[in-house]
Amino acid sequence: MRYTYKVWVADGKEHFEYGNEQKKKKDLPFGTSLMELLYLDVWAYGELFDGMGKALVELYSSKEQRYAEEVLAALDMIAPKHIYFELLRLEWQDRLEQAKRQNYANVHDLLPRKELTHIPSNVHTMQDQIKTLFAHVLDLDTSPKEPVQKKMVRYYNYRGSDQLNTFQFQPQPMSFEVIDRKTFSEVLYPKNIYDMVDYFVREFVKQEQPVRICKNCGKYFVLSGRSDAEYCNRPIDDKGRTCRDVGSIKAWTEKRKDDDIFKVYRREYKKRFGWIKAGKIEQEDFYAWSEKAREEKAKCDAGEISLQEFMGWLTKYS
Repeated sequence: MRYTYKVWVADGKEHFEYGNEQKKKKDLPFGTSLMELLYLDVWAYGELFDGMGKALVELYSSKEQRYAEEVLAALDMIAPKHIYFELLRLEWQDRLEQAKRQNYANVHDLLPRKELTHIPSNVHTMQDQIKTLFAHVLDLDTSPKEPVQKKMVRYYNYRGSDQLNTFQFQPQPMSFEVIDRKTFSEVLYPKNIYDMVDYFVREFVKQEQPVRICKNCGKYFVLSGRSDAEYCNRPIDDKGRTCRDVGSIKAWTEKRKDDDIFKVYRREYKKRFGWIKAGKIEQEDFYAWSEKAREEKAKCDAGEISLQEFMGWLTKYS
């Protein structure tokens, strides 16, 4: 191989180092790459993978370089979609270079078409398998309140022979070495993207990493820190807001939906804010009122004045 791709976990992060002569490095919070793969719409790239397969068939028979270049161009398009696909690009660039050196003679084993065209279906299957494993072993809300080891034994004793629906762990191409002169760690030298999926799933299990389904987007997320977190930190709109941001607003609104004091305050606040746009009140007057209104609301919340007295104050200053 004329490229390097290695992966390791240290200090709560995933570390990737890959490339040819010039190496690239990428660090992610632990769990990020697996969660991104778990919800990657891999079928959106189905035509791209099928196109690579068709180009390889043409390459087998014609031995024309332009078909190899079609595959390379498609790999350049898919690689930025996920860090694991960077390995796919490096691996197949290397294979295509080898095939070119032998003038594309007898390259069916070196360039197996199905290895590319089956990636979407294989990744989709693994996505379902991992979600099922999470639900039975690592999900704080759905898995039994037992040690992870016990849950793993039960799960694989019961479902381990179900090759289609149960995640299958395989031997790993591992090393144990010094990284950057400061870290000694197990290092994965993956041969394909499935090695990396396997590696990170077992890291989740080894670290007994708890997960939960986000109450906003319905996707699994890593629980790092508070075990009572209910919302993930995925961005959900072009404003950069996350499920956690929206969840906080929902929780705040839900908490106050039966709060009569807040309702009357909010109604008056919105009415007066609208007066600014209508030119009925100056901004300075509005902010002076809102500060005083918050003070009166605090008195009402504390029971120093009644709701009727608070409403009377709002009416007086309307």
